[in-house]
Amino acid sequence: MCVRQVKMLYSTVFGLAALAAAANAISTIKAKGSKFFTSDGHQFFVKGVAYQLTPDDPLVDSKQCKLDASLMKTLGANTIRVYHVDPNGDHSGCMSTFSDAGIYLFVDLDTFTTQINPDTPGWNQTQLRAFQKVMDEFQRYDNVAGFFVGNEVLTTGNNSIAAPYVKAAARDMKAYRNAKGYRDIPIGYSAADIASLRPNLQNYLACGTNASESLDFFSLNAYEWCGKSDFMTSGYDQLNANVTNYPIPIFFSETGCNTPEPRTFADQASIFGSDMDSYWSGAIIYEWLEEANNYGLINYGSSVAPTATNAPPDGFTRSGTPTPI
Repeated sequence: MCVRQVKMLYSTVFGLAALAAAANAISTIKAKGSKFFTSDGHQFFVKGVAYQLTPDDPLVDSKQCKLDASLMKTLGANTIRVYHVDPNGDHSGCMSTFSDAGIYLFVDLDTFTTQINPDTPGWNQTQLRAFQKVMDEFQRYDNVAGFFVGNEVLTTGNNSIAAPYVKAAARDMKAYRNAKGYRDIPIGYSAADIASLRPNLQNYLACGTNASESLDFFSLNAYEWCGKSDFMTSGYDQLNANVTNYPIPIFFSETGCNTPEPRTFADQASIFGSDMDSYWSGAIIYEWLEEANNYGLINYGSSVAPTATNAPPDGFTRSGTPTPI
């Protein structure tokens, strides 16, 4: 084979490889106005599930991620939310698996020891550095859709004194993201659904003439639609009324009331239907794994007594082939 033919062959092979990589690549997510969009211009709706198999980090077990991502894809999920991660762990296997399945990640930057304390609120360099380490680790993955700077920091009216610290955390993390030249990954907050705080809190965190000082998105952990209910009875109509002119994306970061049984998931028809899809950007179902609270979508086998030989700490198996409940 002549040199020219060899060069043509290599050109063809690598050209096809590049095309294959481009076809398999996942679009990135960006907040623009009150909506999320993919990098190829389509509006993005969060269709997610909360995923925290272990207290420390569920994204370091590549084998388990493959098993779970496969079923999530079958169920139609495009997002997971992970509450706690170890920035020093190897997440490449799990993140690649979820990306291949078309599944994005919203990850909380805080941990049990670095979260903003509503009783004695503050925001210091130790917390900032810890948040930065999580961002440094996960910003490299195109299927990271967003970061939370807090989860249910404010749960009573008296906790309002913590709101400026949540906003300061978002401001500083946005500044760090930009200074490092990272992708413009949205940064937001996951709020408890407390009537005395809402909608003032969501408006406060989104307000300001300088976008660098406000959140990129806001989300709500809502458990109002319970049992046989509807858009009006559940109070979702009031949630809607509070966001008709909201300037940034808003979605449900947890949802799924399970009392009284059976859990119907009927709220999803309103969230993704004409009742709410003009204003809300989707929902994350709580939660993937069945635990004592009975919110789980799947289990890995029957639970056992926590005192049984070789039993997991709470009696619920946290690995294996997921079985829908």
